[in-house]
Amino acid sequence: MHAFRVLAPLLLSVALLPFNTRAAASLLVDDAGITDAGQCQLESWVRHTDAGQEWTAVPACTLAHTEWSLGLTRAPGDARRQYALGAKRILVEGAPRHWGLALSASVGGNTQRPRADDWALNVPLTIAPGIQDRVQVHLNLGWAAQGIARGRTDGIGMEIGLTRDWSLLAETAHDAARERGSQLGLRRVLWPGANLDLLAGRIHHLRDSHWLTLGFNLATLP
Repeated sequence: MHAFRVLAPLLLSVALLPFNTRAAASLLVDDAGITDAGQCQLESWVRHTDAGQEWTAVPACTLAHTEWSLGLTRAPGDARRQYALGAKRILVEGAPRHWGLALSASVGGNTQRPRADDWALNVPLTIAPGIQDRVQVHLNLGWAAQGIARGRTDGIGMEIGLTRDWSLLAETAHDAARERGSQLGLRRVLWPGANLDLLAGRIHHLRDSHWLTLGFNLATLP
């Protein structure tokens, strides 16, 4: 019953919106793609941890060859709301090549702190070595500041197409504090234009730092 109360609102939102899919904000490692010009998307996910449920929504639209986003997060046990303003631009198109390169930047804070003290710069590289692009490798390298932590960030992730509707997701990444987190899970295409991610993850050097994430990646249809 508890799991149903957590999942039902997200499942209902998927059923009501006519959306298409692109990237996965519920992942730790970003890809080198953005939404099509003039199109918008809504990425949302709920992450269940030992402390409770963390809810996040990230609407984004692409204008002037740049994807602009606003992320909002409600963490368990915290009355403040975290926010992040982001911009992402493709440097090298992935097609017709088998690789693409992008640059992203973000600033953020919380609703009780008017200054945006958190920031991040990231360079995502996506490589699709196969002819049918059934395997994609995402590499990230950047620099970030979050709270008192400042430092280099990096990550590597893989998407492996198992069937037409199922993909395997695996990734590991370091944040600004050099804490390493990893996730493993599956992506299911629900219908053309909608998919679902289910991921299990953990912070490696911390006990009781496991989580389970249910995420949706939705973009408006042309």
